[in-house]
Amino acid sequence: MIQDATIRVTLYKSKTLANGEHPLMLCVTRNGKRKYIALGISCAPHLWNSEKNEPKRNHPNKLEVEAIIGKRIGELQDKALEMKVTEKEITPETLVGSVQRPTGKTDVLEFFDAIIERLELQRKVGNANAYRDAKRALQAFLGKRKTLTFSEIDYSFLNRFETHLRSKGLAETSLSVYFRTLRALVNKAKKEQLLLPSQYPFAEFKVSKFDTRTRKRAISKAEVKRLEAVDVSGQPKLQLAKDVFLFSYYCQGINLTDIARLRWSNIVQDRLFYTRTKTGKDFNLKLLPPALAIVESYRPFTGRQASDYVFPILEQDRHITPVQIDNRIHKLTGQINQGLKALGQQAGIETPLTTYVARHTYATVLKSSGVPVAVISEALGHESEAITQTYLKSFENAVIEAANEALL
Repeated sequence: MIQDATIRVTLYKSKTLANGEHPLMLCVTRNGKRKYIALGISCAPHLWNSEKNEPKRNHPNKLEVEAIIGKRIGELQDKALEMKVTEKEITPETLVGSVQRPTGKTDVLEFFDAIIERLELQRKVGNANAYRDAKRALQAFLGKRKTLTFSEIDYSFLNRFETHLRSKGLAETSLSVYFRTLRALVNKAKKEQLLLPSQYPFAEFKVSKFDTRTRKRAISKAEVKRLEAVDVSGQPKLQLAKDVFLFSYYCQGINLTDIARLRWSNIVQDRLFYTRTKTGKDFNLKLLPPALAIVESYRPFTGRQASDYVFPILEQDRHITPVQIDNRIHKLTGQINQGLKALGQQAGIETPLTTYVARHTYATVLKSSGVPVAVISEALGHESEAITQTYLKSFENAVIEAANEALL
């Protein structure tokens, strides 16, 4: 009781979830007015004591449910006391509104939107797109359904979702990305107490089961030289593809996103200074002669001002917002990778070339030259050597296969 207002928990039977449970709500009543606040959890009718408004003794998560209810009631009581001290009017609407979590928090699809909006405000466009893609895949699985609660995402649900995605012919890597994103979303919801710890579905459903072993993503030093020798005169798209690959290879595996954002102000004589978009780590490296030759070849066309982009990928007057920049880079990535595959065929390279192959190649060539993994990891800007080891898998496999030849 708060003054003449009452707070009670109720099993909201007006709404039935797909699993047959009803949402648990707090009902705030004062002067004949009533306001509900969702707790983000649900309960089966046979496990709820309607007379005492509490979970029955045989409820498997009785203590957890009571803890969540108690915490939210405590929040309302604390807020009511604060409003009373500051002489603010206490009504069911003002009280509930003062502690109501932002919209988009109890429904999975709406929570997706909330996280996407948050990431976009933080200018993490790539991560936002990953969540957007995962939400789109989930909506396709749900069909006409417009809502989904976190309590409905259980082991069985995830298995059905996996079966649906596999029926669409998705590769293991795509499955891994979708489920890792969904797991990240559920983890965020768990921190905000939108589901019970016992309801966490990824304790049983292991995302690690998806086979994402890296295919051969590196080429040899000799193959790099063959690529350099390919004549692309009069073919600007192939020229850009070739230059991007080689620039990445000669500049510590710098990725396309950062190459696209380079401005002439990032280059001081023979040194390159830039901040990696993905991690925020600062790089200061010497431009090797081949890399320096590449950027100098663009100076007559793009080097009018220090603020101009080095490579003809982004345009200052057209690609302004983070979304516009990300969309442009995404589009050019496809075009450049398409050009690289054509160049690889001309150079007689079996491994399909992509911009990422350049990064892997840089790491692999250093490893074959005897450079310690710790040094390679630092050069790539990895947070740990474990990530670098993923890049070097194809190298390790090649060493083992060569050693096996001694058996013959």
